[in-house]
Amino acid sequence: MTYPSPLFQTYEQILLRENAKFNLTAITDPAEIRQKHFADSLALLDDEPCPLTPDSSILDVGAGGGFPGVPLKLARPGLRLTLLEATGKKAQFLRLLAEELGIEAQVVKARAEAAAHDPAHRGQYDVVTARAVAALPLLCELCLPFVKVGGVFVAYKGPRENAEGELRAAARAIAVLGAKPERVHSETTAYGGRTRIVLRKLSHTPAGYPRNHGAMRNKPL
Repeated sequence: MTYPSPLFQTYEQILLRENAKFNLTAITDPAEIRQKHFADSLALLDDEPCPLTPDSSILDVGAGGGFPGVPLKLARPGLRLTLLEATGKKAQFLRLLAEELGIEAQVVKARAEAAAHDPAHRGQYDVVTARAVAALPLLCELCLPFVKVGGVFVAYKGPRENAEGELRAAARAIAVLGAKPERVHSETTAYGGRTRIVLRKLSHTPAGYPRNHGAMRNKPL
């Protein structure tokens, strides 16, 4: 595919150069990076309707190597991007990446279950994304508290049939946390199926959520 910015080539070079040091991705073939990381991240822009406006505030939870937040920022430079990452070395990489690409992005080193109780982040974002982080019931508890009422959480998932099963399993969590399913977008590529589950925030998440990590794992919503 043709990327909307020449900085994607620079991003690919930085990722390959720094991967051994920061343990960012198991994908090291350039063609696979372009499809499985870049194209997958950018697929959100082709969804109808696209939840991103030119200046949306966006939080990428568990940003890791920067996907999907950094590709979206490169395609839509006006986005106000925050990258949340709990692992120190990966947060360090994200700061390096933003500096070398010359983009404005806030990097927050924190666990999502802690940051979601910080007034600086709770209920502050138009769009929250997460890709390859956790099963949807747990992911909703981690991510929906960050979303503004009226905003959306977009969960990047694999094949549609698997994603729809996760959506059914997360039905109670979605309702308890103040959201509703809005759309499921999916497509099949040469590298398999990919799906984006879009949840609309209808009301404030109750103050007790997210719970600590042990409670979420032991007694999911």
